[in-house]
Amino acid sequence: MSGWRDALVTGGVARENVSVFAGAVIGRDGELDFVEGFLDEIGGGPTALVLLGEPGIGKTILWQVGVDAARSRFECVLTCRAVEAEAALSFAGLSELFGDALVDVGDSLLPPRRRSLEVALLLAEPGEGPPDQLAIVLAVHDLLGVLAERGPVLLAVDDAQWLDPASVGILEVALKRLHDDPVGLLVTVRRSKGGGIPLGLERSLPEERLTSLSVGPLSLGALHRLLSKRLGLELTRSELARLQDASGGNPYFALELGRELVRTPATLAAGRSLRVPESLRELLGGRLAQLPADVADVLLEVSALARPTVELVAAAHGDLELVRDAISVADREEIVELDDSRVRFAHPLLASICYERAPVWKRRAVHRALAAVVTDLEERARHLALAAEGPDVAVASELDRAAEQAAGRGATAAAADLCELAAGLTGDDPGGSRRRRLRAARYHRLAGDQKRAAALVEELVREVPSGVERADVLLELMTIAGGDDRVRRELFENALAEAEGDDARSVSVLSMQAILQLWDAEVGEGLAASRSALERAEGSGEPHLVAGSIAHLATVERYVCEITPGLLERGVELEERLGLELVYHESPRYELARLLMLSGETERPRQILEELETNAVARGDEYSAVMILWSLSMLEWLAGRWQRALERARKAYELGEEAEHPHGRVWVGRMKALIEADLGMVEQARDSVKEALEFAQATSNTAGTIFALGSLGRLELELGQPEAGAGHLRDLPGRLLAGGLNDPTSPIWADTIETLIAVAEIEQARAYLEPYERFSETLASPVALIGAGRCRGLLAAADGKLDVALQTLERSLTELERIPPLERARTLLALGTLRRQALQKKHAHEALEQALAIFEELGARLWAEKARAELARISGRRADRDELTVTETRVATMAAEGLSNKQIASALFMGVSTVEAHLSRVYRKLGIRSRAGLGARLATAMDEVAKPVEGAPQS
Repeated sequence: MSGWRDALVTGGVARENVSVFAGAVIGRDGELDFVEGFLDEIGGGPTALVLLGEPGIGKTILWQVGVDAARSRFECVLTCRAVEAEAALSFAGLSELFGDALVDVGDSLLPPRRRSLEVALLLAEPGEGPPDQLAIVLAVHDLLGVLAERGPVLLAVDDAQWLDPASVGILEVALKRLHDDPVGLLVTVRRSKGGGIPLGLERSLPEERLTSLSVGPLSLGALHRLLSKRLGLELTRSELARLQDASGGNPYFALELGRELVRTPATLAAGRSLRVPESLRELLGGRLAQLPADVADVLLEVSALARPTVELVAAAHGDLELVRDAISVADREEIVELDDSRVRFAHPLLASICYERAPVWKRRAVHRALAAVVTDLEERARHLALAAEGPDVAVASELDRAAEQAAGRGATAAAADLCELAAGLTGDDPGGSRRRRLRAARYHRLAGDQKRAAALVEELVREVPSGVERADVLLELMTIAGGDDRVRRELFENALAEAEGDDARSVSVLSMQAILQLWDAEVGEGLAASRSALERAEGSGEPHLVAGSIAHLATVERYVCEITPGLLERGVELEERLGLELVYHESPRYELARLLMLSGETERPRQILEELETNAVARGDEYSAVMILWSLSMLEWLAGRWQRALERARKAYELGEEAEHPHGRVWVGRMKALIEADLGMVEQARDSVKEALEFAQATSNTAGTIFALGSLGRLELELGQPEAGAGHLRDLPGRLLAGGLNDPTSPIWADTIETLIAVAEIEQARAYLEPYERFSETLASPVALIGAGRCRGLLAAADGKLDVALQTLERSLTELERIPPLERARTLLALGTLRRQALQKKHAHEALEQALAIFEELGARLWAEKARAELARISGRRADRDELTVTETRVATMAAEGLSNKQIASALFMGVSTVEAHLSRVYRKLGIRSRAGLGARLATAMDEVAKPVEGAPQS
């Protein structure tokens, strides 16, 4: 053994502790898709999935999930969890894998072969000589064949690098002899220098049957969920990013660092490093302690640099040869890695330990030396700050310039840290310290660290004197504040009073108040505030204020359904002509994209929103990125690209959760719930809407509460439980109208009216339909018009006017353009249902088949079940859950024609994992295990479906 990675093994953490990860697997959706796809492929012949990664990265939990899933599918799952202590014991791995199986089915083997294997596995006394190796190989091969005749077999080996050589040799040869047997191998192996695929699998299996998957670091969002779920630890965004950097995204290391933070709770101030817990110090630091002093000194300089090179370290150290020799020693010990002249620690935690071990005076001296040789403004400023022993005005000014540069390149989190460092070195200048901390708070907010931003602003509120400076602080607090509505009102009144006489600040305060009043469902007051803001902005002569005020006013006008012609276009012209970079709620282009997509357009708003997202990410504005992603998820939902919509919503939710976005968790959570409900992901939808509703109520977000309840009611409607749906939906349109939220594009309107008709509350449905139709005509949005037309038709049918109802629905479908696919399908479903009631069976069947095809293409499982039930009423055929759906038939047909899963995914505009899921259901429904024989069985199934049902009425 050598190197720090071996220290992990001897330290007892090479195998991830599965109990730590009990429950949901966090942050590994893509890897789990690979495991699921691998299990699907086993029935088609020998196949293997190899999971590679460093110790602690999460290989074993994925392996365990695969084993558990296989046990629910297959009768035979053979496992081996290799350990280093047994690596020298011959046939230890083979014994763990096949010992029980040999006892069960050994009688099926030829006696000489069985005898050789039993001796090797210590199940029989040895003879005069050692067992014949070829006989052992043949016995293992025969054993696999016998087991495979009963069904698919999974061989699962964890930590294959510790398999004993004797077992490896036998398995390599036996696996080579597999041909069409349904045998799968799920293997984990520790990544190491010169290490390759274990068990000679690259020689035993064709390329398309072998998948090697590197298990990489967890994302920031996944680490956030891991620490929150396992330790109850809620870190700020910047703290989380620093923990990710220190741990390298390794979940085991991250949990150990998190436990240290729980044990010694403290805010991580700018410039302060994460404390490495003793458990990791012992695990990783042992080799550092054995290094000569001159090597340790060089490594301290490497650990303090952002981008260390041999030349840069030598320039600070003053001795090139000594530096080269020291780094060579560290490289041999696998403490650092050399890439040309670039020096990297083998793991970020080694750098942290190296830095922490040095006394403070030595660290300051190193930073002083490095500040003299680095050329990057930001890095030089940091070194100067960390070398300072007290207030230093010159260094504070250097940090100001560095913060401005960092913000300019989109590194808002770095800019915030630099501002805080500058504030700490300001000295006897309270005003300068306050200005720097306020800038830090703004940068923290943009970077998604709401908690740190709020802490700084609340500190400033207690210090700042009356006047425009206080107005700035109160405005920032309004931007990030949630909670009690009275608190927000008081903040607004105080900020407006402090900004008196300053148009620019008054505009910002009024615009922010308009948005807050919108969320409070007080749109009338918000409209007045936003119009006053625009009037003052026009008087200021500041184009960016005018553009931002137009965006705010246009947003409120859309919700109140009183749009000023040409207003938004003027704001967009200003924004584009001046190249303004604005946060999402101040961007006329953002509001234009929202209006366009609700008007049925998709390509232009998608282009605008994706460009805005790119720009927001580039400038480090994650505050805006959350809400832009929210709008993109809504756009893809309207366009019928639901998997893409769900991806966008999940990404936005994860980012909003990390950033503690004051509104994102409500709006994104509600949108995610809506998409999940439409996809038939019932439990996920309930969880999402519950979280959105709790957060909306906790932050007094009245509008968010209404829309979250709307998503919950829609789910009940889709589940065929109108009474439960009415309990959530019944009052919502009235609450929208009372708050001035007249936007008819909200699903709440149509969902509520349809639900009330279903529970025979006809008069209440009629009362809601009148404003719904009126506002739909005003906005002229096909999203709203198709829903209003459908509700009008259903209401006419409820009144007994079936002819009028049919004409209304048919007119909606033929006269309207750019109808979202779901709305078209829902209207076709309603039309088909009414045609069936009118005994127009042939035309009813046509409408329902069209609706079903759209629902299945969308993945709208619950809606599709409704359409199938209606079709069954026409044909007299019982809706059979084991019949192939339209989409499953298309996927199965293409698979039978020889197309790969990737080719099918591309042709049908779906993900590979979605194709695999469809095929898995096809195999189950057709009673087969793989693609073999799919064509013949599919043809038979289609013939069975085509047969008329005895006694069924014919149209």
